[in-house]
Amino acid sequence: MNPKQKSVLTKIFAIAGTLLLWAPILFMFVTAIIGSILGKALLFDYLMLAELFPIVALGLVLLVLASLLCKTFRKWFGWGSVAALVALTSGQIFASVSGLASGALAENGAVFGVVIAAIVVYNLIVVALAILGILLIRRLFAKQPEQVLVED
Repeated sequence: MNPKQKSVLTKIFAIAGTLLLWAPILFMFVTAIIGSILGKALLFDYLMLAELFPIVALGLVLLVLASLLCKTFRKWFGWGSVAALVALTSGQIFASVSGLASGALAENGAVFGVVIAAIVVYNLIVVALAILGILLIRRLFAKQPEQVLVED
């Protein structure tokens, strides 16, 4: 693959991955605003990023590939993706093992708090990676292409 093709492919991966990460985040806020207005109460589905995990996962894969191709933010996207997967998976496993997922345990107490904390950590990591995706796109479209290849 020649350098021009590699550059174009990297930009496509970065843009698509960033859009795939931001779509569920924006959808979560849009539905919260509309639902809150219609329901006349504050409604916010913080579980939406976990529910739309396939979209988030595809975005993460594309951003990891883009960062590997341009050698920028590789460690951030790699470890961030691993951390997001660990947070979500550990929350789900803990909910299943404790009986919270099956309904055998009431939705309160320390177990519920741990599961919610894991999901909140996952959400924060996804938002951070989406912001990092914007920074990657800015670097890829910078005027000086020499700076794009700087190791981070």
